[in-house]
Amino acid sequence: MLLFFILISSLEIHFAMINNKNKLLMTSIIAMAFLIGFTANEVYAGGDDCRIVLCRTVVEVDIDIKPGSDPNSINTRSMGVVPVAILGSDTFDVTDVDVTTLMFGNASPAHDLTDPDTYNEHIQDVNDDGFDDLVSHYKQKETGIACTDIEATLTGELLDGTPIDGTDSVNPKCHP
Repeated sequence: MLLFFILISSLEIHFAMINNKNKLLMTSIIAMAFLIGFTANEVYAGGDDCRIVLCRTVVEVDIDIKPGSDPNSINTRSMGVVPVAILGSDTFDVTDVDVTTLMFGNASPAHDLTDPDTYNEHIQDVNDDGFDDLVSHYKQKETGIACTDIEATLTGELLDGTPIDGTDSVNPKCHP
């Protein structure tokens, strides 16, 4: 509706410019530039959640921290790794995920110890729903999970650059 109003307003200014060539020429040019800029921002901003002119929609993904465990207990002093699964579905193919962009909290995926240029991830159906899931591992000490956290988030991108985001509950175990 707002775009329609702006279009009608710009047409009215254009007709006024034709009728009063000398008086409204500069005003009309400035108004048209403003309206075109305003319209472009509205069209490309995509709504109230966007903070920039051109934005991409974040794809919310389902994740499972420590697949198979409930609650997802995390020893905050552990030197080990935390497995995190991105769950596939009939509408989400985990092979579209760019594993080089994944972050779990503050940690990027742990590298395969036998090949430092390879991330330590694998495809597996962790929840037995018939869809492939992507499991990656993160060094616990690098995640930034604190004793007071109740959830943790995995972020990253798809191969086409679309951002992804998923959150699951955590139960931090903090030992003195």
